[in-house]
Amino acid sequence: MTLMNLASIRLRTRAEGPGLRIAIWFQGCRRACPGCCNPEMQPLTACHLVPLDALTKRLEKEIESSPDIEGISLIGGEPVLQPAGAAGLARWAKTRGKTVLLFTGFLYEELRALPDEDVQELLSHTDLLVDGPFLQEQPDTRRSFIGSKNQRLWRLTDAYPEGIEYQGANHAMELRIKDHTIEVNGWPFDAATSYEPV
Repeated sequence: MTLMNLASIRLRTRAEGPGLRIAIWFQGCRRACPGCCNPEMQPLTACHLVPLDALTKRLEKEIESSPDIEGISLIGGEPVLQPAGAAGLARWAKTRGKTVLLFTGFLYEELRALPDEDVQELLSHTDLLVDGPFLQEQPDTRRSFIGSKNQRLWRLTDAYPEGIEYQGANHAMELRIKDHTIEVNGWPFDAATSYEPV
């Protein structure tokens, strides 16, 4: 049984890549990039331990009720630190005709060189890969779902046209109010704007 340590899931989002997507955040990252949007997802501690088969059954129901969902986005934290689970999700998505977008702090070349079968399987089922650490001193205000200028978008299949990252709003942010909490996903600030607590 493949068990994943997840931080959060959004079953319907337009802020985490092209089109309507399911976003899955993995818990744990060793990089601790200054200015990270998800610092609470950095600790390598147990958060929500979820079996892969249980999650895919839940996602199956979601795509059956929402056929307009075009893919999944694997985010973090760092999905590559849990390669078996990430690869299993990517493999499942492809069998359902959905696209896979992977965000990682690793460079694509580093991933290709890893002698890890799960990492290589994950890459083989990935359509779009955003690589490299987030650098807050290099904010990217032109590409819609990419955080800093050093990060590269790799089109590993022909599922999306060249330049897909320039389509749509510069950076999208979504707010959800649920059970007396506010959930935020997407890019929660613009480099040209500062926010002060009220």
